Amino acid sequence: MLGVMQLSREPQHREATATFEHTAAELGKGRGAATSAALCRRLNGVVDRKTEALREQGAAIACAPRCDYCCHLRVTVFAHEAEALLAHLRTRASTGEAARIEARIRANAKQVDEMTAEQHRSAGLACAFLNDGLCSAHDVRPSACAAYHSLRRDRCEHAFRYPEGIGTAQNSRPALLELQVFAAAQIEATNAGRIAAGLPGGQSELHQALRSLLDAEV
Repeated sequence: MLGVMQLSREPQHREATATFEHTAAELGKGRGAATSAALCRRLNGVVDRKTEALREQGAAIACAPRCDYCCHLRVTVFAHEAEALLAHLRTRASTGEAARIEARIRANAKQVDEMTAEQHRSAGLACAFLNDGLCSAHDVRPSACAAYHSLRRDRCEHAFRYPEGIGTAQNSRPALLELQVFAAAQIEATNAGRIAAGLPGGQSELHQALRSLLDAEV
């Protein structure tokens, strides 16, 4: 059993090491919107490929387009992830869409200001980038979003409709341990890569982080 566990961890370790080295190297060259977006796309690809590989092995991952219950949860982002989202807003969204998303960012951030993290988790606040059940910035979505998954859509719906039960067994989200551990290692590797590049580690609430970037544009 020990040998099997060691073998199963090797790909995870390789992928996490690669993410750490790539993040540190790219951010070490200098920060910019293109670098931030490329880092997000790369990490999303790593997690998406792992997710699809597990599906091909028979994992009943319930996530699908327009299943957006998780898009109403509290999300924290690295600084470069917020920068990538802002770059998407400025370069990929239409003028009208960008204005609507920016207004939602500011409105959401203002609401989050008045909440504790616990209150926010059960508030059902829709992400500013959510549009008709889809993420309008999916290719540069934060690592927390890429990592999130569920094996039971009905459990996600129940948690969404009865947020007062979040954190209880009834509202728990069944998930694959292998994918959770893999994605967590990717996020930790990203954090370590930022620190190695001389940048702050840690994450901030998505809308508050984006509001700060919007304010800096003025």
